[in-house]
Amino acid sequence: MDMPRVLSVNEAFFPHEGGAEKRAYEILSRLGKRGFDVSVATNPFPGKEEVQGLDIEYITNLKESNYFKKNSRRLLGVNHFSSSVRKYVRDHRRDFDIFNFDEFPLIHALKGVRELTDRKTAFFTWHEVLRQFYAEKGFPWKIAASWEKQVSQEFRHHITVSSTISKLLSSIYSVHDSVVIQNGVNRKEFQNSYEKEWGKIVYVGRLEPHKRLDKMIEIFKKESDLQLQIIGAGSQLKYLKSMVNGNNNIKILGHVDKSQLLEEVKHSWLFVMPSYREGFSIASLEAMAASVPVLTVDSSFNYAANEIVRDGYNGIISSDFSDMITRIRGLYKDEDGWRAMSKNAYDFTSDYDWDNIADKLANLYLSSWSA
Repeated sequence: MDMPRVLSVNEAFFPHEGGAEKRAYEILSRLGKRGFDVSVATNPFPGKEEVQGLDIEYITNLKESNYFKKNSRRLLGVNHFSSSVRKYVRDHRRDFDIFNFDEFPLIHALKGVRELTDRKTAFFTWHEVLRQFYAEKGFPWKIAASWEKQVSQEFRHHITVSSTISKLLSSIYSVHDSVVIQNGVNRKEFQNSYEKEWGKIVYVGRLEPHKRLDKMIEIFKKESDLQLQIIGAGSQLKYLKSMVNGNNNIKILGHVDKSQLLEEVKHSWLFVMPSYREGFSIASLEAMAASVPVLTVDSSFNYAANEIVRDGYNGIISSDFSDMITRIRGLYKDEDGWRAMSKNAYDFTSDYDWDNIADKLANLYLSSWSA
């Protein structure tokens, strides 16, 4: 049986760190194993690397520093990537049956889809809906808001990574037929019976301003019996290291290899996700798969607090950073409460295995292709 040829357009891909990149890698590599002919059009961040079963097309020679800047993207880099997407789609539109454009930086998807004479198999994957966020930032963010609205209108097929994003897409842009295909986790990798290091709290993810790790460090400087470990790379790595300034209960490891990351998460007592803005947080789901409850801070744009963290069940949703410490202290003295939360966290991930997620996308693609 012939299988459809899929082009996925992503601004960054494996081994670049980030939730969107992890989602694309985990799902697309599984589609390749299922017989789909999968190509990825992307930038060479942090460098070119082969992925078995996938055809990686590096359509620019941009360096990461020419594209990303502190908590944002460089307009020249975005324009260059988006123009390259337009040219690549125009030159290869007959080579593929299905086109998927990942959300950011938005304009690349508009330029790409406009090169397709038939859009019946063009998909857009939403990780966030940010009209209100853009409005609060002012100009030039209003340009991004206009791109977001145009994307909602020009694509026939919309995929969202959570029901929260789907509801926002419906209420803000009247897109009522989006398909929810969540993010996932490799449960077998994280499943463990390790003894937890009581009081060890870990963060895994990008080191960017909207993650609010500077606030975490300031708080933990005063909580010497609690251990904070920060894992990841990003624009704030040097700044956050300078903030630690000899506090032995805070460690910033930067990027670590996969085996060390697994060990650190499995031995943790709590996982912290303090972001002001978060679409889903795959890292939080991975922590739960390791039986580690998730601690987060409520925020208008922290959609993960609505989607995967259940306050008092598989984690804690604190109202602010002061409340966070109060809740941590309460749990520190309540081992039975923590153990119940730990079990619930693991059980919660049972529906989120990447194999199941890939099956959902495969079925969606096949039904659209054969229609």
